Amino acid sequence: MLKLNILLTRTAIGSSRLCYKPCIIHPYILAHRHSSTNQPLNPSSNNVPNKNVDADSKPTILLTEIVHGRRRVYKHLPNTTNLIWDWIPSSGLSFFEQILPRRVAAYFRTLFLPVGYPESVHPTYAKVHFWQFLETYVGSMVGVLCSEAMLTSLGVGAPAAAGGAVAIQWVLKDGFGEIGKLFFIQRFAKSFDSHPKSWKIVGEASSLFGSFVQLMTVVAPASAFLPLASLGYACRSIHFSIWAATHMTFTRNFALQGNVGDLVAKDDSQMSVAHLFGLVSGVGLISLSHSPTALFTMFAILGPLHYFSTLRLVREAQFEVLNGSKLVLISDAFLHTNRVPSMKELKPRESYFGESIRLGEKVPTVVLGDVVRKAFDSSAQVQIALDVLRNENYLISRKSDGKICVVLHTDAAAMDVIKAVLHSLRYHHDLSVNASQEPQQMTFNPSHDKIALRSSHEWTEANFPRFVSELDDKDWQSDAVFWGDSGYRVNWTRPAKESEEQVVPPASTVE
Repeated sequence: MLKLNILLTRTAIGSSRLCYKPCIIHPYILAHRHSSTNQPLNPSSNNVPNKNVDADSKPTILLTEIVHGRRRVYKHLPNTTNLIWDWIPSSGLSFFEQILPRRVAAYFRTLFLPVGYPESVHPTYAKVHFWQFLETYVGSMVGVLCSEAMLTSLGVGAPAAAGGAVAIQWVLKDGFGEIGKLFFIQRFAKSFDSHPKSWKIVGEASSLFGSFVQLMTVVAPASAFLPLASLGYACRSIHFSIWAATHMTFTRNFALQGNVGDLVAKDDSQMSVAHLFGLVSGVGLISLSHSPTALFTMFAILGPLHYFSTLRLVREAQFEVLNGSKLVLISDAFLHTNRVPSMKELKPRESYFGESIRLGEKVPTVVLGDVVRKAFDSSAQVQIALDVLRNENYLISRKSDGKICVVLHTDAAAMDVIKAVLHSLRYHHDLSVNASQEPQQMTFNPSHDKIALRSSHEWTEANFPRFVSELDDKDWQSDAVFWGDSGYRVNWTRPAKESEEQVVPPASTVE
C-alpha cells in the first residue's frame, strides 16, 4: 500500500487571517532528489491526490554505488529520464564518521585510509596501524628531546636551549613540513602505482628544490629560518613518501619469482653502502670550506649530477606493466592491426617515460572506474548498459564530448578492466560506423547507441580470448592494471542462474 504524506498549506482569506488546508504529497518527492535538474516542484502537478497509484509508479532500483565506504542507490522513476539517488544509512560507520559532516568524513577517509577500505586491506590492517601510529607519536616526542639535547651540546646557549626558543623552531619546521606532505599525499597518492617513473622524477625534483631552500637559510635573515626550513623539509618529506611508494612498485616489478623480501633487503644493503660513502665524501667537501659561496657551488655541481642519474634510472626501468594509458594504446593497435604490439613497438606512441599517451595520438579517452552520476547523463543510458552488459563486471557509456566512461562492479578484477577497455575502443569505433559525424559530435540516440554497444560487445566476446593470449605471448603482465583508481564500485541485479539438474545415480544392487 502506498503511504501518503499529509501536509498543511496556508492560504490567505481577506487581509487579516489565514486558513490551513490539507494537501497530499507523493513520498518520493519528499525523500528523493533529482540528479539532472534543480527545478522547483510544481505544486499544481504534485499536490493533487492520486487515487489510482499502482505498482508501476514505484521507482526501479538500477545501481548501488559504493563511495568511500557508503552506499548510494540510483533509481529510475516512470515517465522520466532523470536519475535519482539516495544514500543508504550504514551501521558500519566509525564513531568519527557518525559525528562529522559527510564531506569532512569523506575527506579524512581519502586522506588517511586506503582506497576501498576496509575491503581492500588485510583484516589486521587497523590494529597494526594503530600501534604504528602510537609508536610514531612517541618516537617523535623522543626526537624533540634529542633535538634540544643536541642543540645544547653543539654550543647553542644554555638559556636559549632551556627556554626552548631554538628547539621549538627546529621542531616546528618539521611539523609544518609534515602538514604540507599530508595535503600532497591526499591529492596525488592514487596515481603512484600507475605512474611510478613520472612520480620518481617529481620526487627527486622536490628533494633537490627542498635542499636548495634549506641552503638558503645560511644567507637569509634569522626571521626567515622557520618558513624556509619548513618549506624545505616539506619538499624533502614529499620526496621520501614518493620514494617509498615508487620503490615498492619497482621492487615488485623486479621480483619475477616473487622474491620481494629478498630484493628489499638487498636494496637496503646497497643503499646503506652508498649512503656511507656519500656521508664521507660530503664531510670531505665541507671540510674544504664552510662559506656560503662554497656550499652553493658544490650544490650547483652535485644537483644536476643527482638529477641526471635519476633520468637515466627511469629510462633504464622498462616494465611490461599495464596502466590505463598503455591498455588504451594496446587495444587501439589490436583493433586496427588485429595483433597486440610489443613494448618496443608501443614506445613511439608513448610519452618520454612510457606512462602516458604521446601528444597528437588520436585515440579515444577512456575514463576507468568513473562515478555513476558523471558517467551517465540519464536513466535511459543506464538501462541500455544494463540490457547489454548486465552479466559483465563493468558498464560502458559515452559522454557528449566523446569520452567513454567505464563503471566497475564490486567483483571486477584485472581481466574485467582489460576487457572493458578493449570493449570501449570497439564501442567508440562502432558508434562512428554508418554515421556522418564523429562520436563526440553525435547526440545520444537510444536505438543507435544500443546497437553499437551490442555489436561491440559481440566483437569483444569473440576476440577477447585471443587478445589476452597475445598479451601473455608479448610478456605483458595481465594480472594487474594500474590507473588513478578512486575506489568507485557499483552493484546491480543479475538474473538468477538456473539450478543445475541433479543427476541421480542408479541404485546399486547387491547380489
